[in-house]
Amino acid sequence: MGLFNRKQRLSLITFAVFYFSLFFFCRSNSARDPGSFFFQPREGYRPSYTLQRIHESLNFLSRFNQTAAPSELSAHRNDPSVQHADICIGIVTVKRPLQQKIETTVASIVDNLSQAQRSTLAIHVLFAQTTPSTHPSYTQPWVSNALDRALTYDHFNDTDISYLRRLERSKKFFAEKSLIDYRLSLQSCLDYTDAPYFLMLEDDVVAQRSWYLTTRQAIDRIETWQKRSLLSDWLYLRLFYTEKFLGWNAEHWREYFAWSLLVVVAVASLALSTRRVTRSTHDLLSNSFLLVLCFLCVPLLILLYFASGRVTVQQPMKPGIHFMNRHGCCSQALLFPRDQISRVMTYLQKMEDQSKPKPVDTTLERFANEFEIDRLAISPPQMQHIGAASYKEDEKKWRKGEYPVQGAHGVWSMQFETAYESVSADGVVVDTLWP
Repeated sequence: MGLFNRKQRLSLITFAVFYFSLFFFCRSNSARDPGSFFFQPREGYRPSYTLQRIHESLNFLSRFNQTAAPSELSAHRNDPSVQHADICIGIVTVKRPLQQKIETTVASIVDNLSQAQRSTLAIHVLFAQTTPSTHPSYTQPWVSNALDRALTYDHFNDTDISYLRRLERSKKFFAEKSLIDYRLSLQSCLDYTDAPYFLMLEDDVVAQRSWYLTTRQAIDRIETWQKRSLLSDWLYLRLFYTEKFLGWNAEHWREYFAWSLLVVVAVASLALSTRRVTRSTHDLLSNSFLLVLCFLCVPLLILLYFASGRVTVQQPMKPGIHFMNRHGCCSQALLFPRDQISRVMTYLQKMEDQSKPKPVDTTLERFANEFEIDRLAISPPQMQHIGAASYKEDEKKWRKGEYPVQGAHGVWSMQFETAYESVSADGVVVDTLWP
């Protein structure tokens, strides 16, 4: 400290106190940001609203396990003709090693709908097992009571059961079979409904109470944008995303470095200008002090900024519709316009024949990038991932998770848990979730 006078030492001490206070504030504020150095998995993955929705959904589903389905939610089940619907919901389900989630997925979709709202949906579930009876849910009463179509491979004329059986036995071909199943689910909605929109869900998601109204509002807004030529070609609207892939991305390191350097230069320029204009600052803004300021204090603040996480410092996305052409994950809940489906199905079939096919979400992103099609996301997310595992996660991690919702150990939306805490038990929105 012999290099510095009393005023400079006092300034450095003040900075140190300020910095450590800011450090602990950021540490606390970034606990739920998976892109932050201060991320705390126990807090970030803590399920609250999700547990409530699972409980509500399973209670509601018990009504469908009776002999007669609730009349207000009955639909055109297994009607061979083309069904009129506003949204066709396609779900592919397979037997899971721990616990089946398909019941929760279906129930959470319909448990807060009116009869009129339910009549606008066509729910198609493909039991993607070559022997469908091996799926624990296939023979449950709710299947025939709650679904519009319960599908198996036998419903599709062009499926090679023996080939699918080989894929089923070999985990190595998981990606290829997922492409086939996804394409068949799309085909069901295309052939048996006139729906202008297809909502493709994985069988391990749970929906927030007012997902239907919010999604319809989003569709209306997108259609308005298209009429005004503000949006042209779009592939899907994402109803689920995880903040895990929305952080600081390594490929942008040059941009981050350039902005950081600009901040240092700006501070140095401001300090030198101040010293030149104001004589009273000469004792404070000496060359040695400026070196410490620009090459220690400012870099420490920049490091803290990045350590706090992108979602924290730039805030979660505001309620509404956003472009998400990069870093969107995953394929848990995607809403497609009908006019994209034929192209998507053709591309999926093409990718099935590749030597090393990629999973569905990667294939869809490749398709969108190849044809330069926009992808959208709705914030806050309307769905939460509750499944036990994802191919993006290490199995050892999710098996060791402390929470009963296995999805809360990996591919998880932190915003989903906090965004709907203001929604009352009867589904009425207390705080505005949509502008």
